[in-house]
Amino acid sequence: MLRPVMSLRLFIGVLLLSVVAFGQETKAPATNESTPTILFVCEHGAAKSVIAAAYFDKLAKERGLKHRAVFRGTSPDPALAPAAVKGLKDDGLDTKGWKPSILTKQEMKDASAIVTLGCALPEKDAVAGKVSEWNETPSVSQNYAGARDYILKKVQGLIDELAKQ
Repeated sequence: MLRPVMSLRLFIGVLLLSVVAFGQETKAPATNESTPTILFVCEHGAAKSVIAAAYFDKLAKERGLKHRAVFRGTSPDPALAPAAVKGLKDDGLDTKGWKPSILTKQEMKDASAIVTLGCALPEKDAVAGKVSEWNETPSVSQNYAGARDYILKKVQGLIDELAKQ
């Protein structure tokens, strides 16, 4: 009789861990309405938007902002770009468990702000008032440091703007 109870507890534990891991894997937006979401979007959701989200979350936390970042792709790759993973790891930022995900209309609607990094945003007119375009971002695979520095400068400006509100 004891064995089935232990198996059920183990199953529930594994299930809960899976749910937590899924949220981290996709870097899903927070479900708490008091947490404003900044949506970073690039074509593949695997490099530029990942760097932007990683640095945004780091800097927002350091500044005590409630805002959190989410990265998405309009045509997502199956995994993060190796150059982004290596670069962020070298910079001390962990992307373990992160995975590109497709941008949804609901996320666009729910986001406090949307930043595109060199991609066309579907149905942009519906969210025009909250879209910024960072189209001059260098290629991450060809120049991680240049891309990171450009993105970091833009993220710092966005953080400064949000801190004033």
